[in-house]
Amino acid sequence: MAHCDRSIREHIITLAEKGALSASTAGELYSVPISTAREWLWKYRRDGQVGRCKGIGLWHVSSPAQDAALVADDERNPFFSARDLKAATGFPGQKDTIILRLKAAGLRAWHAAVKELLTDDLLRAMWETVIFTDESTFSSANNGPVLVYRPQGERYNPQYMSTCKHSGCVSVHCWGWISHEGAGVLHHIQGHLDCLQHQHILQNVMVPSVRMLYPNVIIHLQ
Repeated sequence: MAHCDRSIREHIITLAEKGALSASTAGELYSVPISTAREWLWKYRRDGQVGRCKGIGLWHVSSPAQDAALVADDERNPFFSARDLKAATGFPGQKDTIILRLKAAGLRAWHAAVKELLTDDLLRAMWETVIFTDESTFSSANNGPVLVYRPQGERYNPQYMSTCKHSGCVSVHCWGWISHEGAGVLHHIQGHLDCLQHQHILQNVMVPSVRMLYPNVIIHLQ
C-alpha cells in the first residue's frame, strides 16, 4: 500500500504544516485515506515524530532455552498436542504461546496423512491375487543394444551408429505373465506389438489363462 512508505507520510505532513493543503486533501494526492492522513498529522503535532513510535515491548514468558527445549521435544514427538508438550517440558506459556513458538521454528499443525497398517497375512493375501505382465525379445545372439552418448536428433548419424554383421541369429518377441502361484502363459508375439495386438493378448490369452488358475478371485494387474 502506498501509505506504508515513510516518504509519503513526510510529504503529506509537510503539505499540511505549511498550510497549503489540509491533511485530507494532501492524503488524497497520495491515495491515502482521509482518516489516516489526519491521524498522521495529529500524531506529528503531539509527538513531533513522522514514523511509528518505538514499541515498549512485552515481557517474554519463556527463555530461549525453554523455547529450544519445546521445539526439540516436538521434533521428537510430532504427534504431541500443545498440552502434551507443556506437560513434558514444563513450558511456562499456555497453548497459544506454544503454538507461536513452534510456528516461529517452522513447525505448524497439519492433518497427518493416513497409512493403513498392513499385517503380514494381509500383504500375503494381496500379493497372491496380483498378476505381473511383461514383454521381451529373446535372441540367440550375444550382442544387445549398445550405449552411445550423442546429441539429440543424431540417432542415424554414422558417427554414432553401431555396426554388426548379419549372423543368421534368431530373435523371438514374447509376452507373458507370472503370479504368486508361478509362471503363467508365454505367448509368441507376431509382428509389432501395437495397441490392437496388446488388447487381443489381454482378452484372448491372459484372461482365459488367469481364470483357469483363479476362477473366482478378483485379480489385480500390474
